[in-house]
Amino acid sequence: MSRVDSIFDRIIEERIERSKSNDEKARLKSLLGRVAVANAKLAYLKSGDIYSGERFRKLKDAGARPQRLLWASTGTKNPRYSDVKYVEELVMGGTVNTMPLHTMLAFYDHGKAEPVLVEEFDGPGKVFEEMKALGIDYRAATDRLEKEGIDAFSVSYLGILSSIAAKREALERKKAFAVRFSLNGFEAAVSEALQEVGSENFLERLWAKDPTLWKTGPEDRKLIKDALGWVALAEMMDDHIGEIEGFAKEVKEAGFRDAVLLGMGGSSLAPLVFAEAFGSAPGYPRLTVLDSTDPEAVSSVAKAIDPERTLFIVSSKSGSTIEPLSLFEFFHEKLSSGMGEAAGKNFIAITDPGTPLEGFARKYGFRKLFTNPSDIGGRFSVLSYFGLVPAGLIGMDLTMLLEHASRVEAAVHPCATDENPVLMLGAALGTLGRLGRDKLTFFISKEIAPFGMWLEQLIAESTGKEGKGLVPVVGEPLGSAESYGNDRVFISITLGEEDAGRGRALKRLAEDGHPGIDFRLEGKYELGGEFLRWEIATAVAGQILGINPFDQPDVELAKKLAISRLNSIGKPDGLKPPGVGTEAERFGVRLGRNTFDKLGAVDSDPGKMLREFVGLVGAGDYIGLLAYYNPSDAGIGAGLESLRRTLREMTGAAVQLGYGPRYLHSTGQLHKGGPRSGVFLILCHRPGDDIKVPGSNFSFSELELSQAYGDMEALDSKGLRVALIDMKDPGTGCLREFESFLKGAAH
Repeated sequence: MSRVDSIFDRIIEERIERSKSNDEKARLKSLLGRVAVANAKLAYLKSGDIYSGERFRKLKDAGARPQRLLWASTGTKNPRYSDVKYVEELVMGGTVNTMPLHTMLAFYDHGKAEPVLVEEFDGPGKVFEEMKALGIDYRAATDRLEKEGIDAFSVSYLGILSSIAAKREALERKKAFAVRFSLNGFEAAVSEALQEVGSENFLERLWAKDPTLWKTGPEDRKLIKDALGWVALAEMMDDHIGEIEGFAKEVKEAGFRDAVLLGMGGSSLAPLVFAEAFGSAPGYPRLTVLDSTDPEAVSSVAKAIDPERTLFIVSSKSGSTIEPLSLFEFFHEKLSSGMGEAAGKNFIAITDPGTPLEGFARKYGFRKLFTNPSDIGGRFSVLSYFGLVPAGLIGMDLTMLLEHASRVEAAVHPCATDENPVLMLGAALGTLGRLGRDKLTFFISKEIAPFGMWLEQLIAESTGKEGKGLVPVVGEPLGSAESYGNDRVFISITLGEEDAGRGRALKRLAEDGHPGIDFRLEGKYELGGEFLRWEIATAVAGQILGINPFDQPDVELAKKLAISRLNSIGKPDGLKPPGVGTEAERFGVRLGRNTFDKLGAVDSDPGKMLREFVGLVGAGDYIGLLAYYNPSDAGIGAGLESLRRTLREMTGAAVQLGYGPRYLHSTGQLHKGGPRSGVFLILCHRPGDDIKVPGSNFSFSELELSQAYGDMEALDSKGLRVALIDMKDPGTGCLREFESFLKGAAH
């Protein structure tokens, strides 16, 4: 069913795009989403003719029964259509509907079982008459669909055999879901939580999209119900592999050498994992993720590519996020100067239905528009178009990626009866966090290290609210036992053989009583399963913490304050740093007003001010080191890591490192809505060379500074401890001087 509509909708949309006649466009649009059901109804009539005819009467007299028609592929693939379209419109006697589980649960929730009357079957014939009149070749399309279907089922069958072989091998090696828990005294508490999750029928209710697993208020219930489309994505997106890989082949053959993704948060972090962990297959474009408004970051990407041989992926769930739209304006203007109106063919969009970005895609004639199901939150969208399209463009094996996700999906199916390591992970995270072990400290193999940034957003933005939350700490250098307090959980994710030195260090930490969780992956494609494993575990942890894991109520505050700053550009105090502070030779030190009040009497000496600020860090606290710099600058990265180590040595606290404005869409929710244990140090700088944002009254540097200043004001308004360091120049020398100054101030 849905496959029929998918192919004919593509044909019809291509015709609409080429058509010059408004009347023809209107006639074509009237056919969208109607061919599959019309086809099915004609099949039903044909079936009726067969089984009411003279030939079958003789068989019937001999005891034969009519063969029932079976409606297959009845999960809706187009997010514009009802998720029960191919059930409600095909309720007919003598038929069988093979609904996938998510469709069955959707129909159980809001479907209507009203039989379709045979007397109303005039429509199907008219649909095919109109198709013929418009020159749409039904036979050619269905022949192609038949061939694609047979090929797909052959591949799936071979995939099943391969999966069985892999599972058998894994069981023989006892490595299926290779994870080891060392709970060190928390076993009873985690076991109790796990039993409670089981008694709540968590998996059944998760698949049924039951929002009362987390909240019972009407607004929360609606929001949660509309955010659980990610649960069955592995199965759903399997039907879109051909579409994505076909487009990737088109891009490859068109000669594009680079693909640049313009996105933030959930739209950019999964593609960043794919780009850095997998790289590009031979002949496929190199993927660069640009999720920064730093002018040096924008400039470095622009210099590294030939724009006319680059495909730009504008990726935004809401379609209105200021960062990717500003970046789009910049690159579109750059291309338009040489390509004119054809510049749009170097862009594609990934967004939800009906967003402003969808309008942009049509207005500027983008090469392709991918419309994602709207019931998937950004940080849960890795296995949707948002993650799979960039993965396909660099030649990744999408079938293998989804196969590993399908294994986890099967493990958390309501019918699964085995001991469940996915639920165990969620129960451990939630319970340990609730008991004070809320600093989840990750050590991840170098080859898949970017996976940590994706985990950081998933956990921080999902759990950090209502004064609660888990604090992910990713990329922090491994220290000695004395470096850590009793608020840590150490999580190791190892690809291949374990690094011996790290293994010994983590073993010593376990011997000192710290709880730990150890994952072993044999290949990079197992990340397909890890994405889903951690999404479900985070949902379980959210239930244990008593929060809604699917909203982000505190993210908008910093956005609004940044926009307010942008609107005041040109006014006397438009970009004046916020807070109370003083100036050193190479940088300014600003404290949030609430932070300044906490310190009591403090003079204008920047060293004393910093010493007093660092002195606010206490046991159980963590530091957010938030840097508005070019994230691809290796020198800056090394300087920030050094500063990170210094802060941990000075305070004994866990130190998160986040690049702005990326972190605003990631850990920013945790900072403002989570436990009040965060102490925040924001680093920003004046630019070397700036870049104007086309069509706006601000530059990229002004946008970046507005975001830094807006976030400081947001943190301060929540009464949190925050300082801002305003560097006089963007170089690494200024950063090193600040670190030396900080060390000196501590003494």
